[in-house]
Amino acid sequence: MINSVFVLLAALVVFAFGYRFFSKFLAVRVFRSDADYSTPVAAATDRGDPTSSARYMPFAQHIGSLAAAVTIIGTTLAVAWGWIPVFLWVVVGSVVAAGTYAMGSLWLSRQHGGATQASQARDLAGRSAGTLILALLAALSILVNAIMALAVAEVLVAYPASAIPFLLQGAIAFVFGLFVRRHPGFGIVPGTLIALAAGLLALWLFRGMPIELVGRLQIQSGANRALTLDAPVIWIVLAFAFAWYSAHQPPWKIAFPYGLLSTGLLAMILLILFIAVMIAHPMLAAPAFYTPSKAPGVLPWLFVTVTSGAIGSWHALVASGIGARQLAGKNDVRRVGYGSAIADALIALSAILIASGAFPSQHAWTQAYGSWGSVNHLSRILRIYIDGFAVFGHDLGISDTFSRSLGALMLMCLSTTTLITGIRIQRYTLGEMAQADALPTKATSRIVGLGAILAAALAAQASQEHILEYWQLFGSAGLTVAAAWLAITVLALARRNRPLSLVLAPLLFVLGVGVWALGLELVSNWSARRWGMIGTCLVLILALAAVIWRTGAALYKSLSGQRV
Repeated sequence: MINSVFVLLAALVVFAFGYRFFSKFLAVRVFRSDADYSTPVAAATDRGDPTSSARYMPFAQHIGSLAAAVTIIGTTLAVAWGWIPVFLWVVVGSVVAAGTYAMGSLWLSRQHGGATQASQARDLAGRSAGTLILALLAALSILVNAIMALAVAEVLVAYPASAIPFLLQGAIAFVFGLFVRRHPGFGIVPGTLIALAAGLLALWLFRGMPIELVGRLQIQSGANRALTLDAPVIWIVLAFAFAWYSAHQPPWKIAFPYGLLSTGLLAMILLILFIAVMIAHPMLAAPAFYTPSKAPGVLPWLFVTVTSGAIGSWHALVASGIGARQLAGKNDVRRVGYGSAIADALIALSAILIASGAFPSQHAWTQAYGSWGSVNHLSRILRIYIDGFAVFGHDLGISDTFSRSLGALMLMCLSTTTLITGIRIQRYTLGEMAQADALPTKATSRIVGLGAILAAALAAQASQEHILEYWQLFGSAGLTVAAAWLAITVLALARRNRPLSLVLAPLLFVLGVGVWALGLELVSNWSARRWGMIGTCLVLILALAAVIWRTGAALYKSLSGQRV
């Protein structure tokens, strides 16, 4: 066994060198942030947000909007193959691939005035490419929203003592946003700290007042179950209702303050964990390499399981739909883009340390991860992280009850923030496409509503089944979107006579792994006659192939007109 301090310090050193040297090389040689940088925030619809005036706020808002809960779930699950494979992929994938991908997404969106991915693809590779990117984004956002809503529901069912503090978090965010807007001179940092303190106070005051929904209403259609209403389904509906309302309000009212509070809770969790590792320095109980019984092979599923945390496709969605609109200076592409990739990697690192080091022995770890079926439930994965965090919190003298409630609150707030962001991105993307095609606004609103309903239905269905049946498809979809957008970035660089190799290399890797995984998913679902999954796989494969074809044709024309 290896000491967790060594793993933590090794990762931090690599992340520091990556940010200090590799990101600077990307900024200077590849993306070339010019001195006459002009931010698109002045023309953006989010300009009224008072938090955009602070230079550090775009980074905090970007982190809060990322699918951090996806990072935690995927990384905790991937530790089943041993800690070394997932550690290497998180560190190398984040520093090389995710950092390039995140920076490129922000840079490209800035070049297009903060436009969404679909609009950028349309400008660069043609109208059909924009439509295809829109289809990929729609599939990915529905899957992400479903998983986030399900994560909120599972945590509320498993940790009912955190229900009231979680519900109060929305009210605290609303008061926080309203106060900052009316008193802009007060300062964002003091306001955030006060709001965080209010959330922690609520967590302590209501620690003995759980909300538990019991019972089940099941509707039968002949011999088949038509509808089941139980606690997870009710919480899923409530989560979507809150996210839908928040996404349709001005960002300063709920979305941005809620994201800031989620980021603050996340920072608190990471700080407690890393200090506990340095003080208690536990040994990693997880083996270096492991093969659980009935588990799929480590390749390509390691890269599919850990998408966020190594090269999360959600970076590009947040950057193009929201993040680029909040940039405030010429260095923000590097700071926010590459910095958010490193922050996502730190979240993944926390999951590695908890899932590997919170167990008292390797035998205890094997009992939890011994078979693939033992971790084939979202609630079990969430419990491993939350209960494991309580073990590290105990080393610092924090009670187990409070640590569990704090970890549960953080996961739910991050999931809800991502859910709000997902619906907002859908609105922005469809709105821009509708404006370009002169479509009625009501039609786009109905499409967004239909997407939310589909995501809620998928989450409700997944709550009755094994999460891995959807997680592999979700990871494959994430890699598909990442490959498509890296191709668009390569095209944009080629038209500006910029170096291509540092973006082309991750593109080829992600494209190969994504197609490999989608092919295996298609074969597996065909054998099981899962027609909905088969249809989704086919849509992803065909859309990706068409985007690559359109982008490749445009790239060939661009390169053929240059001197060699």
